[in-house]
Amino acid sequence: MIGRSRYRTHAGIPHGSTLNFGSNLQIYYRWNEGITSESITTTQEDDSTSTTTNVTTWADQSSNANNATQTTDENEPLLASDGSLDFFDDGDGANADFMNFTSFRIDTDTDFLSFIVTELRDGGTCCYLSDSGGEVLEYQTQNKHRFKTGAGGTTEIINNTDGGFQTINDEKHLYIVQRTNGSTATIIGYKNGKSADSSITNAGQFDLQNLGSKNDASNFFDGKIYDIGIIEATVSDEYRKRLEDHLLCKHGLERLA
Repeated sequence: MIGRSRYRTHAGIPHGSTLNFGSNLQIYYRWNEGITSESITTTQEDDSTSTTTNVTTWADQSSNANNATQTTDENEPLLASDGSLDFFDDGDGANADFMNFTSFRIDTDTDFLSFIVTELRDGGTCCYLSDSGGEVLEYQTQNKHRFKTGAGGTTEIINNTDGGFQTINDEKHLYIVQRTNGSTATIIGYKNGKSADSSITNAGQFDLQNLGSKNDASNFFDGKIYDIGIIEATVSDEYRKRLEDHLLCKHGLERLA
């Protein structure tokens, strides 16, 4: 569960109650926690060596113990000095970084909220989370993110021309994607607490299984991931804003007006 926050709001008021989603929290990979790593030494062409700290497991902090893992050295993300996981896309996919976890389903018409604190390095198309049918949450351009289910096809949900809303490479952002209203399936995206211009509808189901790539090992994520989780429940605006406050303050980010 998401426990009592140790962080204060921007107004200096401590969070007084627990953000507790219990069994509704499907996965939560938390910044600088639950990380298992190994040191890998590589010999270069000039016979010099370099050593990296590679992440083999990012332990799920929900009650489901659905850990993200990678056992191939060449595809393991690096543990950055700031406690984030640093995913690299080598361009051809052979040595690109991604992680796998046990597949779980978000059912048709089910409300959910996903959140990610991330810092992109490359502005190319890349996937945060994927299911058995392709992308679930994918960055496309500075103004656009894409949400897809097996039944609902492809839809751009964060699509905003406001410069303050755009993704900026090498800067940390909080993104939330939320589906509400059951079969009506209203979906809206938020960046640092600011909502996109418009909402879309997509009521389809999806089976999550990959972190940092599409399930066909393409569209690799290139950048850092700090926090990422999914809550399978109807989350009120009040709880969403409290979660935003928690994550924004935790990562030193300002809420967008």
